[in-house]
Amino acid sequence: MDVILAVCVFGLIFTALVGVLIFGHQSTALAGERTRATMLADEGLEAVRNIRDENFSNLTEGTHGLAISGNQWTLSGTSDKTDIFTRRLVISSVGVDRKQIVATVSWPQLSLQQLGSVELTAYLTAAVNPGDVPLSSCSAYCESLPAGYTDGTCRDNSVECTTNGEIYESGGDEYCTGLFTDICCCAP
Repeated sequence: MDVILAVCVFGLIFTALVGVLIFGHQSTALAGERTRATMLADEGLEAVRNIRDENFSNLTEGTHGLAISGNQWTLSGTSDKTDIFTRRLVISSVGVDRKQIVATVSWPQLSLQQLGSVELTAYLTAAVNPGDVPLSSCSAYCESLPAGYTDGTCRDNSVECTTNGEIYESGGDEYCTGLFTDICCCAP
């Protein structure tokens, strides 16, 4: 009787340990797949930013995949595939110079017999090229930046930027007409 009881207890403990090991292995695999899918979705958003930087009009509405052509990202087809992962980018207008990008990566989760999915969203505006707007002052430079500054002021140093609640932007220094040490501070 003691032997039968010991075998049953050992069997229960062994079954529980095997279950924990299998569940742990499955969880690790699923977490790895989700992390890789998130990275692919983020890569998709970065690729679309690069396409936007080249020419905002290249961001056509619809569902797209990505391809590399001549060392440049391009929109291609309705999806792209990397190993078991399928990426789709949906581009839609939310204004004249603003687009919403939704990057969705899906993959089959064989251990769960279902489809896994990750979705990331970004909003992009038309990039302002310095040559598009005639700049003549620190203020005009600040207002041309995509950061959304409302004004700019020339100051003696970056400490004065912080003191006045502004942010130092070195690209606008050339528009400061005072001494060579004047810097351009932009107001949020």
